[in-house]
Amino acid sequence: MTLMKNSLAVSIEALSWMAYTGIGERTALFKAADQMEVKETNELRQAYRLIMETTRFQNRLDYLISQVVSKDEIDRTPHGIGSFLRIIAYLKYVDGTRQSDLERQVELARQILGWRELRVYEKQIALIVAGRRVTKDALPEFERLSLETCHPVWFVERLVNVFGRSFALRILRRDLHTMPAYVRLNSLKPVSQAAEITAELGGLKVEGVDGVFRLGMKGQPSRLIKSGGVVVQDLASITAGLVASPKPGQIVIDLCAAPGNKTTHAAAQMQNRGQIYSVDVSGRRLAYWKKEMERCGCEIARPIRADARRLPLKTSADVVIVDPPCSNSGVFARSPAGKWKLTPTRVREYGLRQYSILQNASDYVNPSGTLVYCTCSILPEENEFVIEEFLRKNPDFKVVRQMPFLGSIGLRGFDLCQRFYPHIHECNGYFIAKLQRID
Repeated sequence: MTLMKNSLAVSIEALSWMAYTGIGERTALFKAADQMEVKETNELRQAYRLIMETTRFQNRLDYLISQVVSKDEIDRTPHGIGSFLRIIAYLKYVDGTRQSDLERQVELARQILGWRELRVYEKQIALIVAGRRVTKDALPEFERLSLETCHPVWFVERLVNVFGRSFALRILRRDLHTMPAYVRLNSLKPVSQAAEITAELGGLKVEGVDGVFRLGMKGQPSRLIKSGGVVVQDLASITAGLVASPKPGQIVIDLCAAPGNKTTHAAAQMQNRGQIYSVDVSGRRLAYWKKEMERCGCEIARPIRADARRLPLKTSADVVIVDPPCSNSGVFARSPAGKWKLTPTRVREYGLRQYSILQNASDYVNPSGTLVYCTCSILPEENEFVIEEFLRKNPDFKVVRQMPFLGSIGLRGFDLCQRFYPHIHECNGYFIAKLQRID
């Protein structure tokens, strides 16, 4: 990869913001680009790819860097220089960038960071650029797999214990590659656009679901997205909306609703007839939600800013959709920064919060009504464990069959629930449970 100066500068700054504040890749990119006044599309696209890939392989890069830079030196390294060390290690050991291009990147880094600041690390940078032979330590099994698959050690061990070694490694290795994007046609926009949309998206239709396309090399159809004719949404998330299957005239409660994909999908299925209450705790996210409703032509949704564990609603609903905050462990291929912030303690905290939201949501389900629970996590602590505990304490609910069923069956005997795995279904890792209140 031959980087332009602005691309390298934005990448260094964005990775530094991520290390310092813990923000995600896209937020860091836009923040760095605004700060440095970089607006050229190709430069930003190149920077985003470098940010994503450097983050994806982060622990392996740090291990390689540790062979030439001592831990004490790394701890004292300013964020900008530390980010560049990761970038140059990625370009050398993962991307396979040519020697002359690597030397060019080092020269650009001197201009961006200052040669005085960088000269302390010139020897270490030269060793990385030269391809210094890395010591192959006799590492414990899970540490070795952690470096091979670029995930935290505890996460590798957990997946092996849950899924078995072979299946777990296929999940982990799939995260080393980008995930395809999906769009669905939006029936709330004029039907006359349908033929035009289908032609522009090409022959990438997803079998088993109407109006859903997997995007190819052309990328996202920005004109159609802007017009609201299509909605960018992952296949598993689209499936969750179809499983909920709200009907015209019904009342729907969509919890943790922002940015609004499930709300607009429900409105389309309801033909803009009925009522949707979209609840989210974040005012910033609800501001974006409002723009999505306008873009997609949703006229029946009402935003409510509230904690989903303490709803202020005075109505019940035919369909309640619960998509609570989760570990995002099924989205590491699409957003690798999340895997380096996740811990076992946070997973347990998510599980407790998810159960609390689900329990509170159940109070608003009408007799014979539907309660759909979904997460973009592949960990059973956030999925089957939550459903088990809920059913144990709520005998007036039962798990029911889902349509469509595009995924794999759930764990722990939950054959009526469906799971999506990135390496099998080529979409986000995901879990969907459909519950019905017994009348």
